[in-house]
Formats: sequence, C-alpha cells, structure tokens
Amino acid sequence: MRNKLIITFLALGCLALVSMPLSAQKGNGGGGSGCAVVYTPRLSTTEASPGTNIGVFGKVTNCAGGKKRYTITATAMSSCGEETMIASSLISFSGGETKGLSVAFPIPPDTCPGVMTVTMSAYAGETMLSSESTVLTVP
Repeated sequence: MRNKLIITFLALGCLALVSMPLSAQKGNGGGGSGCAVVYTPRLSTTEASPGTNIGVFGKVTNCAGGKKRYTITATAMSSCGEETMIASSLISFSGGETKGLSVAFPIPPDTCPGVMTVTMSAYAGETMLSSESTVLTVP
C-alpha cells in the first residue's frame, strides 16, 4: 500500500513538470532568471518619411510564476546599419501579467531610404529573454 502511494505521488510530480512549459521551469531558461514573451510590435504606419513621427506598440508577457522586473527596449535599425534606441525602461510584472507598451518614434532626418527594422526586446539583467521585429519602409 505504501509503495503504491509513493508511486502515485511521483507520477503526479512528473505529470506536473511535463505539463509546465520548459521556459517556465526553474533551471531551464526560466524560473530564476525570468521568462518573458515579446509579441511582434505594431507600427502606426508601414511607410514614413525621415523627420516624421510614428507610433510603436508592443505587448510583453511575464511567463514566470512570480513578480519580475524586466528591461524592455525598442530599437530601430536603418537600411544602412545605423541603430537608434527608441526607448528603454525597467518595468515590473506580476506573475503571468501582460502589459501593453507604446512609444512615439521620430524617424531621424538623416535616415537612409529603404527598409528599417523596429525591434522590441525583453531582458533580465544582461540576458535577452525574448525579441520580435517588424519593418517600416522609409522612402
């Protein structure tokens, strides 16, 4: 009887680990260091001329079970390789919480024409947890 009880508890423990996403398990890329999901950012327009403002909208989810603080960054990379920091902020999240983020970005007047990549990333300290990008056409 005692062996069946122990086996039952071990089976339940294994089932709990298997049903939890790997990124949320301590020691497997989540847990102690954090777990965040960045969704693909949206832009207020798909084409903008140098010197105009665009809106950058994003969503970040804390997939860790407890409260975490992540640095959320938004950057833009022009077609000629110039990177611009749009925004960077340390934000607190409750376990499982999703936050919407928005920022205005003035396209630099000297930006090269072509495709600009706008990226939103989440960091726990120096470790990047998640990153997604979208593109903007600069005529």
